[in-house]
Amino acid sequence: MLGRRRCLPRLSGLALLAGALLVAPVSAAPKRVMSLNLCTDQLAMTLAGPDQLVSVSFLSREPSLSMLHEEAQAYPVNRGLAEEAFLEKPDLVVTGTYALHNTTALLKRLDFHVEEFSFAQTLETIPGEIRRMGVLLGQEEKAERIAGDFTDELEAIAARQCDRRPTMIAYDQNGIAPGGGTLGDSVMRAAGFANLAADLGVVGMAPFPLEEVIAARPDVISISRKQDAPTLGEHVPRHPAIAALPETRIGAFVPEGSLSCGAPGVMEAVRALAALRAEIAPCPQDATQ
Repeated sequence: MLGRRRCLPRLSGLALLAGALLVAPVSAAPKRVMSLNLCTDQLAMTLAGPDQLVSVSFLSREPSLSMLHEEAQAYPVNRGLAEEAFLEKPDLVVTGTYALHNTTALLKRLDFHVEEFSFAQTLETIPGEIRRMGVLLGQEEKAERIAGDFTDELEAIAARQCDRRPTMIAYDQNGIAPGGGTLGDSVMRAAGFANLAADLGVVGMAPFPLEEVIAARPDVISISRKQDAPTLGEHVPRHPAIAALPETRIGAFVPEGSLSCGAPGVMEAVRALAALRAEIAPCPQDATQ
């Protein structure tokens, strides 16, 4: 049930060892790692040892996309091109399944060690992604600590939830909203909100009619911050009819970049929304804190 505490599974030591053996053969940790994808950037920068990570994607320096944009300033950047990896000669290349497929295929044909990560769709998948990157980098102990802390905090937040679940929609450019099976949906639910889009049958990222937003009158509409280069699509979530909703909170309630990837930084979005939920629809224990 949505209002009940959800326990996230913990892997036993044997399961972790078995998973590690499946991910990569037992060998020395790679000394030169190159990340070609925004989301693998976030994991690699979190876990890599000193001087182990030699390059990250240029998107990792973009504040609107990357929670670690400041940390990324310390690394050379790439644009995901095979030529860049060929010149860098890394021991390991990590990238995403949605990255440039011609780059991935070419590097594999050239016998580079390439590991692909799929885009994590829910909070529950993130600890496994952290552990997998830890195995690849030879940073298993650090990864286990970070994954364990992530799970523990999610469980603690879930334990503070109750049946008071205000309605919310994350309304982005061109009226796109995250429905069921998305990272945004799992973040909203973990924070104690009911996702309007998912409750009305939306699956994945899909257009959501402006008229339905207005008719539903959600308690919260989360919109992105205005960009330096605005687009016409930004006008949809900022429509005057939405702004006129009398009892709806509208704003950019999550930190920039916190919902871009299934990485530890997404916890910043959960914390922000959990605090907002406690403010607008406090559970009994919130009143005593």
